[in-house]
Amino acid sequence: MLLNWRLIAPLTYTFITIIVLFGPFTSTSFASDAFQIKKLTHVNKLLQDKQGFIWLGGQQGLTRFDGEHSINFSSDNPKHPLPFNWIHDFVQVDNTLLMATETHGLWSLDSQTGHAQPIVDDIGEDSFYDITVFQGSYYFQTANKLYKFQPLTGNSLLISDDIAINEIVNTKGSLYISANSGLYKLKDNSLIKIIEQSITAVITLNDSVIAFTKNNIYSISDTGKLINSIIDESIYQAARAYNQENFFTVNNQGIINKYSASSLERLHHGFEDIQPGRVRSILHDSSGVLWFASNQGVERRYENNIKEHPKAFDIITNANEIALLDNEIIIGSYGVGLQNFKNKVFNADSNNNFSPKGLKITNLAIVEDELFIATFDGLWRLNKQSNQVSRVNFPNNNKLILKLKQHNNLLYIATDNNGLYVYDLSKKEILWSITPENGLSSAEVIDILPLDNGQVWLTTAKGLDIYNSNTKAIKNINIPNGNKLVSIALVEDKVFAASLGDGIFVFNLEGQILAHRGQGIRFSGLLVEKNEIWASARPGLYRLDPQNYQLSMLENTGDYSFVGSSLVHNGALYSSHYRGILELNLTKQPVFNPRTLISMTTVSGESYLLNKTIKVASNNDLITLDLASLDYRPGLAKKFQYRINNNNWQPISGSQLTLTGLASGNYHVEIMATNSLGQWSDIKAYTEINVAYPWYWTIELRIIYAITLLFIILLTAWLLYLRTKSINHIHNMLKNDMRNCGKTIKIIQRNLHFAATSLANNDLEQGKQLVEKSLIELEKNISSQEPDNLEGKTLALAIPFLAEYMKSKYQVSLHFTLDDKADSFNYELKADIYKVIFEALTSAIYKSKVENFQLTLQEVKDKVWLTINSDNDCFKQLDSKINFDLASYTIRQITSKHYASFHTFDNDDGSSQLVISFPLMSLN
Repeated sequence: MLLNWRLIAPLTYTFITIIVLFGPFTSTSFASDAFQIKKLTHVNKLLQDKQGFIWLGGQQGLTRFDGEHSINFSSDNPKHPLPFNWIHDFVQVDNTLLMATETHGLWSLDSQTGHAQPIVDDIGEDSFYDITVFQGSYYFQTANKLYKFQPLTGNSLLISDDIAINEIVNTKGSLYISANSGLYKLKDNSLIKIIEQSITAVITLNDSVIAFTKNNIYSISDTGKLINSIIDESIYQAARAYNQENFFTVNNQGIINKYSASSLERLHHGFEDIQPGRVRSILHDSSGVLWFASNQGVERRYENNIKEHPKAFDIITNANEIALLDNEIIIGSYGVGLQNFKNKVFNADSNNNFSPKGLKITNLAIVEDELFIATFDGLWRLNKQSNQVSRVNFPNNNKLILKLKQHNNLLYIATDNNGLYVYDLSKKEILWSITPENGLSSAEVIDILPLDNGQVWLTTAKGLDIYNSNTKAIKNINIPNGNKLVSIALVEDKVFAASLGDGIFVFNLEGQILAHRGQGIRFSGLLVEKNEIWASARPGLYRLDPQNYQLSMLENTGDYSFVGSSLVHNGALYSSHYRGILELNLTKQPVFNPRTLISMTTVSGESYLLNKTIKVASNNDLITLDLASLDYRPGLAKKFQYRINNNNWQPISGSQLTLTGLASGNYHVEIMATNSLGQWSDIKAYTEINVAYPWYWTIELRIIYAITLLFIILLTAWLLYLRTKSINHIHNMLKNDMRNCGKTIKIIQRNLHFAATSLANNDLEQGKQLVEKSLIELEKNISSQEPDNLEGKTLALAIPFLAEYMKSKYQVSLHFTLDDKADSFNYELKADIYKVIFEALTSAIYKSKVENFQLTLQEVKDKVWLTINSDNDCFKQLDSKINFDLASYTIRQITSKHYASFHTFDNDDGSSQLVISFPLMSLN
């Protein structure tokens, strides 16, 4: 079907009318607290502090506003109490606000903590009206009296006791008093009149005072230089511009004027006048917004540098297309045909040639100074010579057409229900068409983008298609969320597609999504001009940077719902909206980077202003941060995001960040915010969060844990070193034994080889000698070996032999007692028991000065018990799993093999014992 914003039923028209009259629902100009601020009708003073907050003082007390939230300091607010409400005047000194009250004298309030305290004076009065700070002293008035107060000593000096003061102001070097009787300058604690006329308003700049009388403006520098300018209005309030180069005035009719501070010349400005009334205070803030506190309430005005051209026709939907014909803008209406914009391009009678449906124009295209018109009744053309319109001649040219695009002498025609037509401008005929039968995702084609590489990008009711005119193939691309893509454009080999509700998608030429910006915004059209993208939406007009995809709303466009048709003419951007055509200067405005602040911090129910290092006792504490971006211009709802300890940025829903469940430790929190145009500010907010550790994980205990862990690591490394050393020792012993055995085998092999040769040569004598040498070498090697295995003998024979061997070789006595059943075990067990006995005895002899062993071998309760006692502590090394030798290794391998238990004992008399039990059942 037709694009959603084109076919509109009467109910839809009513809805759009509401948007036009009252502004779009998605554009929140000011937060809800702003409307409460607007209702304050007794505000006496407006001030912006160094942080960027707006303060309002009056009969409601003192109110701080950050654009999102307001805090009122008064006797009516128990969270932020003051003993009074009525404030006549207040000034800022560093982070302190000095207040002149109606009932409680002078007070000071710390703007960072909210703590207030009285200023003790020696005057004895309660009502103070005006106050300023000059060269370290406080100057204030009480009932026609002017005082100078020294805050360090608490002493006051009466300067004048009979003067009707309107206001006390000061420059860097002088103090001025405005009164009904004239303007006075303070010199040597005396007042000198410098203007004789009644002063209606006064402001100061860095080194000069601007005073207003009934018919004049005076500028007087601290050096005495005077400039005078005659005016034709009565000025009752003024304010210096934020940059102090200009100033603003307002009269009782609500008319705002802007003047040069140096020449007093009236300047052009874009601020809309306010409601008539008596203004008490004006403020021009850092974001360029003018604030007015009057008897009508608090109003704000923002400078509007755009020019609106109302163009409303007698049609149901005032959605108009625009194009540039003969260097003049022409309008294609949605019901009354073609219309002139400023200058007359054609006669209105030419619309008589349109059919009734043809008067509804959906798009205009200029092709070589010729105007093609897409309508509800097909494609039409304007003949400039005859100034008449006529239907383009091709078959079935009576269908609804949505969009036209010209490329390489071809006109691409997007239809509502017939796919895409391609019209040859030279031959004046349809060359080919694309329909769902060719693979098109939908017969409703909304926009076309032909490329030089043969691709034709098409947005349809169901998504995005890429048609290759060379291969005739169509690639269908699904778009997330399913919102219609209503406009596409090419910049730097990237395709930008604007959707009707889900922002702008960025694709490469293969159809892969590179970026997605402006989620939730209802766009209606894209225009490319000098590699910049201008995106119209409902509401707002946006600028999109194709390099970094930064999307920002153009200032003061948030109250307009744009149709989608835009063009550039004479250095200005013209964009069609439902009330007419908006004209904008294309000069790129500098980005305003407002301060991002934590305006209030709440920790487990306890709140305090701004932020400081947050310390909580556990991860169960709830931390809430109220956030503010101090840009007071209307526009988009501000967005916030945060990250902790330089991790990824996370979006924040609304303007409040809530944190809980943080593990023990220290956290560095960064917060970013957008300004009113949707641009991210470079000025971030920061805070530190310290979550306490439990008692068992304090710093002191963690140091002890670290030292203990280090000790364990070093001890383990040392034990592993000893184990490695022992294993290397065993390997060396085995290597030496293998080397000796190898040498003996090689000698015998050599002798037998020569003996075989001699016998072959019948040299029997030499062969006999060689065999005898081999036998001698073998006997020598065998005789040098120790009796370290059973070699087929019985334990009853082998152990006595071992005792004799020990006695003869090591002079160590071995006494033994053998069970009668000792040789009834299987041979494998007997051989392993003998091997354990031999290794244990030899190891003990090598490692100690043992002289006597007592060996017992007996069977008890299906176990073979081997017990060896020594007169020395020679068995303790067998128990070590780190520092061991080959004997220890062999014994442990045998005991593990037979599932035997292994124990060593040291006695008090210096002797030791080895006990090993071999289970018999496991061998069956």
